[in-house]
Amino acid sequence: MSVTLYDFRDLDLLLRLFDDGGMTSTQMAESLGVKDNRAAGMRLAWMRRFGMVDLDEASGAWSVSPGGKRVIQSKLRANQIAVIEKFPDEAMVEAMAQITSRYHRGEPMLAHMLRREFLYGTKRR
Repeated sequence: MSVTLYDFRDLDLLLRLFDDGGMTSTQMAESLGVKDNRAAGMRLAWMRRFGMVDLDEASGAWSVSPGGKRVIQSKLRANQIAVIEKFPDEAMVEAMAQITSRYHRGEPMLAHMLRREFLYGTKRR
């Protein structure tokens, strides 16, 4: 197994970093059950490029960026999810239009996370 976007959601990796208080790429690879710590490091480097994580150069430890912490802290509550789940399938087209509007107007880090979440969710199974 590798550590690509199609293997693990960005949010899942952020949650692992957050729960652990940070970790090296070797520790992340072990946490994911992946033998190649270089693959974990490359994935974290991409997430850093998009502003989701930070790297402490001195210790080599990755941590969740302030923007990533905001995403973690804003996970939908059960009542909000219930409202979305009640939408008819046809109404989801308009919901997606609202999401893409936020993609274009919002913070770049969040736009990357929205785009990448869509890619993860629509991968071939």
